[in-house]
Amino acid sequence: MNPIPHPNQPTAPNIQTRQQLDVVVENIVQLQLDRDELERAQEREITAIRQKFRPPLAELDRYLAAETSWVENWAKENPGAFNEKRALDCTHATIGFRVTPPRIERASRKWTWSAVALKLADLGWGKRYLRVPPPEVNKEALLADRAELSPVELRQAGLRIAREERFFISPHDSAENTDQSETDWQEAA
Repeated sequence: MNPIPHPNQPTAPNIQTRQQLDVVVENIVQLQLDRDELERAQEREITAIRQKFRPPLAELDRYLAAETSWVENWAKENPGAFNEKRALDCTHATIGFRVTPPRIERASRKWTWSAVALKLADLGWGKRYLRVPPPEVNKEALLADRAELSPVELRQAGLRIAREERFFISPHDSAENTDQSETDWQEAA
């Protein structure tokens, strides 16, 4: 197998006979087979590299999960340490809480999306939040009108607007960290 079958663009042959056509088609088939073999070899190497790095990455993930949970627990126990945006600048990162964008969810597992659609069809105000056919819940329209819809109305239809607060650790630029670490080191000396 030649890893680079044709380094230069070949000139177009003057195909005039069936035999000449068969020669070009045979070459095309060989090129396709060579390409397929190269792709398989590439995938084997990629798989081997993934296998090689899987254990150390898993180990780092375990440490990250544990240590992140420690910082998150501290953050939950010390809400006064955060600014109005629920963030705190540390030497090497900003930590805090972000609220996810609102989304439409079923009020409980007992509600299926079909049942919600049928209920919306029965409610006087709910028909405009359906797409037809078949009746399908128009979540985008509900989100757009969320300020006009009360929690009671949404609950009636088997819906709720969900938002979650998620903890984050966002590292500062590594150049900033290096400069700050050197400053801290010099101040400590």
